[in-house]
Amino acid sequence: MSRRSFLNQITRCLAIVALATTFQNSFAEEKVVEVNVFGAGSLEVPASFKKVAPKSSIIEHEFQAKTGEGKEGETARVTFMAAGGDVKANIQRWKGQFAGGKAEDQKVEEMKLGNWQVYIVDVNGSFAERMGGGPFAGGKVINRENYAMAGAILVHPEGRKYFVKMIGPAEVVKANRKSFVSMIKSINE
Repeated sequence: MSRRSFLNQITRCLAIVALATTFQNSFAEEKVVEVNVFGAGSLEVPASFKKVAPKSSIIEHEFQAKTGEGKEGETARVTFMAAGGDVKANIQRWKGQFAGGKAEDQKVEEMKLGNWQVYIVDVNGSFAERMGGGPFAGGKVINRENYAMAGAILVHPEGRKYFVKMIGPAEVVKANRKSFVSMIKSINE
C-alpha cells in the first residue's frame, strides 16, 4: 500500500469517526429528561429546555427555555420545587408579582390529571423580581418589563404541592407555553 493510499484511508476513517460522533451527540442532546414528583409521577421535560444549575437552594431542578439561536436568544427560567401553602394564596402571590399586562392573558386553568389536581396560571406585565431574598424575605426588587409567567401547581392526592414555573420575557414564555403545558400534562402518563 502506498503512503498516499494509507493517508487517504486514515483521512476517511477520521471523517467517519467525526460523523458518527456528531450523529451520536445530536441524539444525546435530544434525550428527554424526567423530573420525579414525590415518587408518584414524573414530568417529561422537553428536549428543547436546557438543564442549568439552580440559582437557589430551594429549587430542585432548573432549565432554560429560549427563543432564537446562539448567545443572542433570550431565555426564561423553568424551575421545579416542592412547596406548601394554600393553592389560592399561592396563585394570588404569583399574580401580585406582576403589574399591568393584558387582562385577557391573565388566567387560571384548573384540571384533573389522573389523581393529580393541577392549576395552570398565566400572568404577564411588569415582573417584580426579588434578588437574594426569596418571596417572603427582603432583598432588592428589580422590575422586569414585558415579562410573563406560565406556572403550575400540581397537588398530589395526599395534598403535597409541587410548583413548576417558567418566568421570562413574554415573547419567550409565549413561544414555549405549549411545550410547558405538555410537560405538565405528562404527570398522568
